[in-house]
Amino acid sequence: MKPWAFILAGIAIALAPLLPGEVTIPLPGWGVVVSSVDRAVLVYEKDTDVIPPAVRAGINALNTRGIVAVLYEVNDSEEVKPAYVVPVDAAKKSGLPSLVVLAGDKVVRVVKSPATEADVLEAVP
Repeated sequence: MKPWAFILAGIAIALAPLLPGEVTIPLPGWGVVVSSVDRAVLVYEKDTDVIPPAVRAGINALNTRGIVAVLYEVNDSEEVKPAYVVPVDAAKKSGLPSLVVLAGDKVVRVVKSPATEADVLEAVP
């Protein structure tokens, strides 16, 4: 492996928190994927949506990978907590329930109606 490849990979890893989403650095023979995703929020309607156990398992798996993943229920009569305004807005545009993947306050991906653990895990780079 060339020394410049290791330097390039180190720079990418150091800059990861500043980058939205996912960056792939193609290197001869291998690639480095750097992800700055730090949060995933499954937004659902309190009175109408049921979250499947497999989706809950996917949320738990994200937490074990170091990504803060939570369930957030919305109700038209309640005010949205400030920390959840961005994911709730993105989820409502897509339709509830939706999994919103974030890098800081930037929406990286929205998955409408995830049904399996794989749906949840594939949403996060």
